Amino acid sequence: MSDLTARTLRLITFCLASPFVFAAPQDLRAVQDAVANWLDVQLAPTPGASYRLGEIDNRLRLDGCLQLDLQLPQGYRLVGKTMVRVRCIEGARWAVNYPVTVSILATYYVAARPLASGRTLQMGDLAPQQGDLAQLPGSVILDPAMAVGRVLNSAVSQGGALRGEMLRAATSVRQNQRVRVVFHLDGLEVTNEGVALNNAAVGEVVRVRVGNNQIVSGVALENGRVQASQ
Repeated sequence: MSDLTARTLRLITFCLASPFVFAAPQDLRAVQDAVANWLDVQLAPTPGASYRLGEIDNRLRLDGCLQLDLQLPQGYRLVGKTMVRVRCIEGARWAVNYPVTVSILATYYVAARPLASGRTLQMGDLAPQQGDLAQLPGSVILDPAMAVGRVLNSAVSQGGALRGEMLRAATSVRQNQRVRVVFHLDGLEVTNEGVALNNAAVGEVVRVRVGNNQIVSGVALENGRVQASQ
């Protein structure tokens, strides 16, 4: 056998044995299908969710991949215009961001009538509305229980979306109000009366004067009660 023939045979053997030589390029349609399947799974628990796939440049040339890994890039949410990160983790080494648009049709709440600043919201002040969360602020009220009983920080016109940052807890204890202070000592509950030294909403810290000008701090509860700090 001549040297040329032997070298040719070795080259053919190497080409057949190598998984990278003559490997077919990645089918971009397969990448698209993988993104669609991933979105189907991720959005299945979310009522009213749908999506629209974007496109990646069809001139893009990627090496054939045996296994893909899909996830959201850091800082992205699965709503509105977003990206799905597609990485090849077996057979090649590449990563692309695939553009998608996710819509989530949901019920949110708006002002049923013009509402003044300082108003404590009642259920009748709220009206349900349907909309795409991708087109709304992320803090819109989706559960009326998150608004009823809370106080508006600013006026809202009729039909205006109610948002979490517009609301604060209602004042439970007011300055100079007589309150009942609750102490827990060794499994026993002891109560005493005192005078609140500041306004406080439920869950906020309030200072109370009890007895002979003793000052204690505690957490405001409902109905003018204060849970004294240990």
